[in-house]
Amino acid sequence: MTRYFSAFDLPAAVSIHLAEALGDVPAPLRPTPRGQWHVTVGYYGAVDPVERLASLRERAGELAAPTLRLRGSGTFASVVLLVVRGRGAELAAIAEAADAGAGGHEPYRPHVTVARWARGGDPAPGQALAAGLADYTGPWWTPSELVLYASELGRHTPVDRVRLRLPG
Repeated sequence: MTRYFSAFDLPAAVSIHLAEALGDVPAPLRPTPRGQWHVTVGYYGAVDPVERLASLRERAGELAAPTLRLRGSGTFASVVLLVVRGRGAELAAIAEAADAGAGGHEPYRPHVTVARWARGGDPAPGQALAAGLADYTGPWWTPSELVLYASELGRHTPVDRVRLRLPG
């Protein structure tokens, strides 16, 4: 089944910085492939978000691109994540416009998933990895576009892009 979500991709410099801090993910955790690291903005489930994307595209000119950084870590459900922080209110405005939480995932918690453990499995290795990343602070970046992805069997395929208004 295909599921849809909108996200900001991490630029190469941010991915490299994070990969160096993360190091090797210990078993039994499963690392998220670096090429799949992203900041989910809206999750739509199996419903094709054509209407939401059209609405977002109409508003794109008034939506300023957020300035973001990864800072701190945590766990949620069965994932290890890096927390996304933004300057100002731009991230919240874009998440609202993209209808973050449309798939029933409230409240919106911007993050990058770096590893997972089996549901029902021992969370201790994930908690230990998160604790080791608790003081992580990555470089600032400003995404220029929001990408709509189709996800099937763990493969994320971009299907559309919405350009955002860059600051300045």
